[in-house]
Amino acid sequence: METRRHRSPTYPSISLKDAIERAGLFFKKEGKHKATIATAAAHWGYSATSSARLTTVAALKAYGLLEDSGEGAARQVNLTPLGLSIIQDERTVSPERDASIRQAAMLPKTMADLWSKYGNELPSDDTLKHYLKVDREFNPNAVSDVIRIYKENVVFAGLGAKGGRAETSIPIDPVVDPEDDTLADKVAVPVAGNTKPDFVRSSFAPGEEIANVRVSRDCTIRLLATGPYSRKSIEALVAQLKLGLDLGTYDDLVSE
Repeated sequence: METRRHRSPTYPSISLKDAIERAGLFFKKEGKHKATIATAAAHWGYSATSSARLTTVAALKAYGLLEDSGEGAARQVNLTPLGLSIIQDERTVSPERDASIRQAAMLPKTMADLWSKYGNELPSDDTLKHYLKVDREFNPNAVSDVIRIYKENVVFAGLGAKGGRAETSIPIDPVVDPEDDTLADKVAVPVAGNTKPDFVRSSFAPGEEIANVRVSRDCTIRLLATGPYSRKSIEALVAQLKLGLDLGTYDDLVSE
């Protein structure tokens, strides 16, 4: 009797950071227009026959950045509204773009599954590999890539415990530059487009807890800062949280 081969679950072949960079390259060449797979592949530096062109398209689709239409050689792709909302938003501080990035990070089913089970409190890699291979029936050769991409997405999207964000070509730097060694001696710094100075915390310890709020009988939310913060950055945080609520970002991440 022939044993039925179980197909491994799908997962994006590249991280969200890399996917957004690919989307940016596509937008630079095509804008909001459609293009064939072969043309898109050329924008990304792939040949028309490279297998990477198809896995990259699949990854961008999984993150909700790209959509396709047609079949075979006539198959075309274009950026989605979500992809455009990220690529076209060039503001230094943008709660809307940050919310879109968080949404995209967990759109792939495998990423959402890991977030639902572990969030950013991950067990050892051995435990993760066991879960993916045994419970989720992944190909053993794929589990290391799945774990790496998940970890990168959590950090890049600011879903980590300390809200860190990896560097990217998309301008998402904080209002205050944490690399500025003279910042601790400053009383205030001007914010672009605002003549009123934005006052900055004059002394700061990395990982400083700036809020500890009990929100229910069983839950307390702690807010940690990884760099100097200001009133403007707190307002940006509040705006991000409110936008997340409006978009339903947290609806599937918590249980009543």
